[in-house]
Amino acid sequence: ANFASHNDPAGEVRGAPDIVSADPADVIPESDVLVMPLPSFAYPGTLAAIKPYLRKGTFLGVTPGQGGFDWTAGEVLGDLVKDLTIFSIMPMPFNCRIAEFGKRVEVQTFKRRYRVGVVPESKAPEAIKINEALFGHTEFVGHFINCTLYPINAIIHPQRLYRLCKDWTPGTTLPENPLFYESMDQESTDYMDAVNKELMKVAEALTEQGLTTNVPHIYDFLSWVYSDVPMKNMIELFAKNDAYKGFRCPFKQVDGGWEPDFQNRYFTEDIPLGLCIYKGVADIVGVETPMMDKVLEWAQKGMGKEYIVGGRLMGKDVGETTAPQRFGITTVEGLEGKHDKRAPDEEAPMQPATKVPRE
Repeated sequence: ANFASHNDPAGEVRGAPDIVSADPADVIPESDVLVMPLPSFAYPGTLAAIKPYLRKGTFLGVTPGQGGFDWTAGEVLGDLVKDLTIFSIMPMPFNCRIAEFGKRVEVQTFKRRYRVGVVPESKAPEAIKINEALFGHTEFVGHFINCTLYPINAIIHPQRLYRLCKDWTPGTTLPENPLFYESMDQESTDYMDAVNKELMKVAEALTEQGLTTNVPHIYDFLSWVYSDVPMKNMIELFAKNDAYKGFRCPFKQVDGGWEPDFQNRYFTEDIPLGLCIYKGVADIVGVETPMMDKVLEWAQKGMGKEYIVGGRLMGKDVGETTAPQRFGITTVEGLEGKHDKRAPDEEAPMQPATKVPRE
């Protein structure tokens, strides 16, 4: 890996894994700690593949750990999830790009400050210790719903794209593919701010209705993550931050210019597995979200989907989301769940590892 010069470490870092395999049977049985650095849409398939090889007491980390990971894990793993400790790592440790598949990556930023949610919460000290050993300073955020609602990609990507593409219509083209972050402007950050404040109202309503939730503003969170970056506002947070250099918009080139790529993960992940979750929880606690609705209505039209109808998450494609309604959760009590209330004597001890023969 080649780490950009502002990182510690910087320059070339070499490592040799003990084993690399596409077969979970080769790597999962001996693992006490698993880390899944995956987009939300990859959770179900990955969990299903590793399920037969998971041991009681295993720590299963996911980063950035949003998209309703605890709900998906419960659905895919069933009762086995009660024998595991799952934890969400926010934000993603690395901003990087593959330079040569399986051989080399370019690391723009290695972050050193994290927040985690843990199920069960009694395992938080151990999960924090693991994450600090792997990545850096770590703090606990409380109930896992905080991870699901934390303001990261779903606050940034959809609102930025709405700003850039809201006036685009099929059959027309955009004149350029700008730098996604370095050309950040006030209108983009105004939309982010509006949606984030709606999300904070959702968190306040959850707390008032019995589920303590603390969702920060994205500026405050990322200022904490990037504490060494001088910034005075949201525009500078993105435009002057080395972590965000060089990334273009998810546009595709066509005759005469560019058009938004509605198959890109900034849409296919951050809408159904991001904004739709925020909206679903807002519906449960009765909070109006006019800016969020505007972005969702615009995005679903381009994607050919129907998530919200009449300002409510009740469209025909809700089943493709990971909103709580998708899992049959329609109350605050359902959001709170039972998974984080195991007594210490109910927690699963670590099973001994199964040695995998090596040839």
